[in-house]
Amino acid sequence: MAEAVAEHLKNSAREVKVGDCIFDVVAYDKEERLFKLVECKLGSKAASIGHAFGQVAAYYAVVVDQGYHFVDTFSKKVEPRLRFGRLLEATEGNQIRVEFYVALTDEACERVDLLRSVKRLLPDVGIIRVKADGRCRDHVHEHGKGDYELAHAKPMLIKILQPARSPKGTE
Repeated sequence: MAEAVAEHLKNSAREVKVGDCIFDVVAYDKEERLFKLVECKLGSKAASIGHAFGQVAAYYAVVVDQGYHFVDTFSKKVEPRLRFGRLLEATEGNQIRVEFYVALTDEACERVDLLRSVKRLLPDVGIIRVKADGRCRDHVHEHGKGDYELAHAKPMLIKILQPARSPKGTE
C-alpha cells in the first residue's frame, strides 16, 4: 500500500525515520511548498481505522518536536534529492507547511459514518483511498458520488527550530 501511495504522490519517500518514529510515506509538493505525511493501514475494522488516525497525531508531535531532523532526513531519502534552493523554499521563515493523511483500503473507506465521526475529532487529517489494484483516489464514495470534502486535508504551519547544540566538550 505504501508503495502505491508513494507513486501517487510526487517527490515521495517511504519509511522516513525520525527519532523513534517511522513515517510510512512523506512527499513534498514543490508547487504548493507543502509536505504530505501519510500513515497507511490495510485493515477495515474500526480499531484499525482509529489507529491510523491516532498514528497521525504521533506524526504531528514528532514533526513539531524534531522538525529540523524531519526535513534533513527526508531531504536525504527522497529521490530525486531536493536541491538546496528547494529546501530553502520549503522552510521559508523557519516553518514548513504540512498536511497529514491516512491511506485506507476501499473496504475501510466504505465505512463513511465511521470516517465522519473520526474526522469530527481530527478534521484536518485527509484520507487517501487505495483501491485493490493500487490506484489511489483523493475522495471516498458515498451514495455513488465522490466526497472530496471528507477526504480533504488542511495544511498546518509548523515552526522548525534548529536542534540544541551540545555544550563544548560533551560531544
